[in-house]
Amino acid sequence: MDTMVPYEKLHQLQEKIGISPQDLDTLDPLRDMFVARKHDFADYFYDVFYSIPEARIVLNNEREPGLLKRAWAAWYESFFSAKLDRGFLAYLWKIGIRHVEVNLDHRFTNLGFSIIRQFCHNLILAEVDPAGSGRILSIFDKLLDLCLLVETNAFIENTTRCDLQVIQEVADRVRNPALVIGGNIKRLQNQVEKGSREYKVYEMLMLENQRLESMVRDINGYMNIFGQDPQFQALELVDTIMAALKRLQDTKAFLHIKVDIDLDPCVPRVMGDSNEIEYLFYCLIQNGMDAADPLNPYVKISSGREYAAPHHVQIEIFNTGVAPAPEEIERLFSPFFSTKTAGTGLGLPVARLIARKHYGTLYMEPVPGKGTRVIATLPMPD
Repeated sequence: MDTMVPYEKLHQLQEKIGISPQDLDTLDPLRDMFVARKHDFADYFYDVFYSIPEARIVLNNEREPGLLKRAWAAWYESFFSAKLDRGFLAYLWKIGIRHVEVNLDHRFTNLGFSIIRQFCHNLILAEVDPAGSGRILSIFDKLLDLCLLVETNAFIENTTRCDLQVIQEVADRVRNPALVIGGNIKRLQNQVEKGSREYKVYEMLMLENQRLESMVRDINGYMNIFGQDPQFQALELVDTIMAALKRLQDTKAFLHIKVDIDLDPCVPRVMGDSNEIEYLFYCLIQNGMDAADPLNPYVKISSGREYAAPHHVQIEIFNTGVAPAPEEIERLFSPFFSTKTAGTGLGLPVARLIARKHYGTLYMEPVPGKGTRVIATLPMPD
C-alpha cells in the first residue's frame, strides 16, 4: 500500500497550503493539551453523528460497541501528535482509501471535518491565551485543510479507479465476442448470393457489429485519456492540426470534403500533451466532417487569441450542414449520444475531457443558415 501513496503530489498540496516548520514549532507546546481531550472529542463527534438518522443506523449496529469512538480518538491523537512526515501522509491517504472500501458517502467525511474544526476552535478559544489564539487557529485550519485535501484526493482517485476498472472490464468482455460474431457474419455472408435479401441482412448485421467494435475501441481510448496525466509542452498549432487532418484523410472517407485552414500567426502555439491535443483535433475535425452538408461538404479551421482569457488560444472548427437544436447541443457532449447512424457518441465527450484536462473549454454554437461551429480554448506557452 505504501508504494501507492503519491507522496510528491501530497507534498505539493502541503506547499500550496503554506504549512511551514515554524508553524509546527508554534503548535508543539500545545500538543499535549489537545491530545488530553481526545476522548472528549470522540464523544462530541459521536453525539453529532448520532443525531443524524442515517448515521444512527450505523452507530446502533457496530459489531464491536465503542470501536468507532476509539478510532476517532486515535485519529484525533495522531493529528496532534504526528509530524507532517511520509508516515502521517500515508496514514491520511489510507483513510481516504478505506472510505472507498466501506462505500462511505463523502458528504459525511466533509461533515466530519466541519465537526472537528468546530470542536477544536472552541477548545483553542477556551484554552489558549487570546493574544496567541489567532495564530494557533490559523495553523490548525491549515493542518485540517491539508488532511481534508489528502483524504479527498485519495477518495476521488480510488473511486475513479474502481469505476474505470468496471468500464474497462466491460469493454474487454465485449471485444472478443464482437470479433467472433463479426467473423461468423462475414463467413455466412460469403455463402449467399451477393445482392440477395440474405446478403443485405448480413450486411446490416456487419455494420452494427462494426459499430460495436468501434464503441469498444473508443471506450478504451476514453479510459486511457481519463486515467493519464497530460505531459505539457509547447506545441505548434499548425503541425498538430495537420497531423490530425492527415490521420482522417488517410482513411479516404473524407477526401470529398473541402477543408480551409486559417490560423492566426500571432498565436502559433498551445501548451499541452502532444498525443492528447492531436486526438482532440482529430475528434473535432471528424465531427465537423461527419456533420457537413452532403451537397456542400465544407470545414474551416481557424484560430485567434481568446480575449476573455488572454493566455488562451481559441480554435474554431466550422462545418456546413444542419445545426443541432439548442436543447440538443449539450446532449451531444454526453457519452454514447449520437445523431449519426454509425456513431459511438464518444468523440465530443473525449474532446471535452481533453480540453478540461488542459485547463481549456469546449463548446458548440449553431450558425443560423450556415452550419455549426465548435470552439476550443487552450492555454498558450508563457
